[in-house]
Amino acid sequence: MKLKEFFPNLELEERLANLEIKNISRDSCNLEKGDMFFVIEGVSFNIFSILNQIKNKVAVFVGDKKKKEVITSILKDAPVIYVDDPYREFRKAVDKLYSHSLKGLTFIGVTGTNGKTTTAFVIYELLKMLKKSVSLVGTVGYYIEDRKIEATYTTPDYLSLRKLLSLIKKRNSYVVMEVSSHALQQKRVEGIEFSQCIFTNLSREHLDYHSTMQSYFEAKRRLFLENPKATALVNIDNYYGRKLASQIDNYLVTYGFKKEAHFRAYDLNLSKEGSRFTLLHREKTYPIRIKLLGKHNILNILAGFASLVELGFNPDTVAKFLPQLNSPLGRLQLIGDDIYVDYAHTPQALKTALATLKEIGYQKVVCVFGCGGDRDKGKRAVMGEIASCLADFTILTSDNPRNEDPYQIISQIEKGFKRDNYTVVLDRRKAIKTALEIRKRQICAVLIAGKGHENYQIIKDRRIPFCDASVVRGLLRNE
Repeated sequence: MKLKEFFPNLELEERLANLEIKNISRDSCNLEKGDMFFVIEGVSFNIFSILNQIKNKVAVFVGDKKKKEVITSILKDAPVIYVDDPYREFRKAVDKLYSHSLKGLTFIGVTGTNGKTTTAFVIYELLKMLKKSVSLVGTVGYYIEDRKIEATYTTPDYLSLRKLLSLIKKRNSYVVMEVSSHALQQKRVEGIEFSQCIFTNLSREHLDYHSTMQSYFEAKRRLFLENPKATALVNIDNYYGRKLASQIDNYLVTYGFKKEAHFRAYDLNLSKEGSRFTLLHREKTYPIRIKLLGKHNILNILAGFASLVELGFNPDTVAKFLPQLNSPLGRLQLIGDDIYVDYAHTPQALKTALATLKEIGYQKVVCVFGCGGDRDKGKRAVMGEIASCLADFTILTSDNPRNEDPYQIISQIEKGFKRDNYTVVLDRRKAIKTALEIRKRQICAVLIAGKGHENYQIIKDRRIPFCDASVVRGLLRNE
């Protein structure tokens, strides 16, 4: 596209007006030569500090009229277009450059604190089993048709998401997307019309960003309020699910264990091999057997089943595929005998994972976990109390300390412990090894929580390769 097509209402000198623009950017780290670069100030980053370094790569800059003096002093004679609102113009430019990226796609959005990844994965896998063209955007990766791309965020930023969707070749296709509260607050999915919006649950998380549970809830609610024509699938076993159901005007479909749910599970039988239950929908019952563990995964399966049925697929056909489903990576993933790796990094997720292992038959559980640095500090003692009460023994360790002192993080977790049933092993590999040594001496399950599918540790500003599952496999080989 030519530059004048992006700014039809601006008078541009001819050499700029006919400039060919192939890419746009606001991120100096992902800059391609010849990009149109939008100078947008960040919350914690001084964008003006890097302009001089990138000016020879950029075809044209777009800056804020109010910052013209400072931008001109840095860029000198480099071509700059000045506008009233660079961020608004950036989004408009993205929409023009990737105008085709949303066409012909059916979007299914999944939001909630816990269960997003598994629910989205279940829907994605079921659609594949039904031979449908489907892509998945979420925490464990971006699966664009048959291509896997490493995930940077649960929901990519506005530009990255449009670029990602433009890679989908088959336009009569489904896109299953995890939609985070950050994405909703920052309007990353604005302009996407979701056919279905799914709410899994809400519990404490991201209060470093949202400040209060009410603010966090309101961010999640935006998905439904901004897509009034979408079918809303809501878990009414959760307080916030019931609250959401009472506040939205969408066509509402509920799921859960409660009798009033449109899709209901009852007669639960939980074991180490999986779960069995009866699924009730419109007075018809389906005996279901799945490999996924725990009550929480029955709810995730219910959401997936409900999604497919509401999309118009035959419920009998969908039910036959449920036993074939596996959990996504790092979700109560069994590594060797009785050793589980799980992404549980919120109070409710840790509580659920520990309770599940007890419910499926383990008398004793040893837990390895820590809390991420530069994140909600208030949840640390809460998670300590949960581990103290539900695990028989806990090994506190590091988990993405970022810019915080890992010992300080652990000291805050320790405040929640009601019993002296824990130890501290800061090195995460040694902590896992300690748990496996305990397992040799007594019959127990080991839960390694917090990182799940992640293959790195974030220390300061570095990502150091580290994978819980790989560490476990290596230690087991050396036993």
